[in-house]
Amino acid sequence: MNDHVTVRPMTEGDDLAALNAGNPMAWQAVWWQELSATMDIRWFTGLAAGVPAGFAAVCPMGVAAGGFGAAIVYVLPEYRRRGLGGTLRAAVEGIARQHGPGLIYNYVEGYGDSEAAVRAWDLAIVGRHHESVLNLRVIDRSLYEAKGKAPGVEIAELPIAELDDAAWRELFDFVQARYREAPDSADGGGELPYETFRAMVTAPWMLLTAREEGELVGYTQVMGRPGDPTALNTFFTGVVPARRGRGIATALKTRHALLMADRGVDRLFTQNMEGNEAILAANRTLGFARASGYADVAHPFY
Repeated sequence: MNDHVTVRPMTEGDDLAALNAGNPMAWQAVWWQELSATMDIRWFTGLAAGVPAGFAAVCPMGVAAGGFGAAIVYVLPEYRRRGLGGTLRAAVEGIARQHGPGLIYNYVEGYGDSEAAVRAWDLAIVGRHHESVLNLRVIDRSLYEAKGKAPGVEIAELPIAELDDAAWRELFDFVQARYREAPDSADGGGELPYETFRAMVTAPWMLLTAREEGELVGYTQVMGRPGDPTALNTFFTGVVPARRGRGIATALKTRHALLMADRGVDRLFTQNMEGNEAILAANRTLGFARASGYADVAHPFY
């Protein structure tokens, strides 16, 4: 270890915005900071010769594929190649080893320094995701209005003011069941605290439900895109297996897009697993364009 490189827990006096400058995934770090109010996320500041030069965060819960924890490591460009990234990585893995089978990191494909770090750390790519964006200002409203319906299915905003704790927990259980069915969670993962889910849904329009004969059969949810007040990010869309293939997910997504456009949202981002051709094809049909790609890399502990 370089004697001039040290790591300590992040404090309120540290400026995450400054430490996050130039990060191609900066919005995710800010989102993690928001999630820290309801999730177990530990933060570290890296210093080079006593100067804050990078940060790391780790969620040791089984939130990622295979029940792995997830982590972010970022070093400001001018302080790289001094061993600070590796020192930050050791800090987050020291936490994660106490909780689960490994850690997942991800990075933007084509970002040279991240790819060099992955090679140096000998991490294996275990998944890839497409990030796509929909320009809500140019969508074909007639097409969306036609696709925003599924026979026999009622689509509605979440009536937050009418929900008691039991209703919230029933919805949360439904959301978790759909998340565990997703390809990303085939080998475990996707654990989300109830309190985090509640905190993410702050307005009725942020979550739409689909019901058939009163039974909840699908939902779609968006969240903020920190740093971009004109954009939102899809959190998840899910339909119970027995009701798939009937256009319910498409109806949810298109109805939601119209709602967001009417609220003045300019763009909607979404991330989908490479190989999930059904959802990728649906996104293309609805006008989503690929914006970037993410690679997931893993360090299994045993």
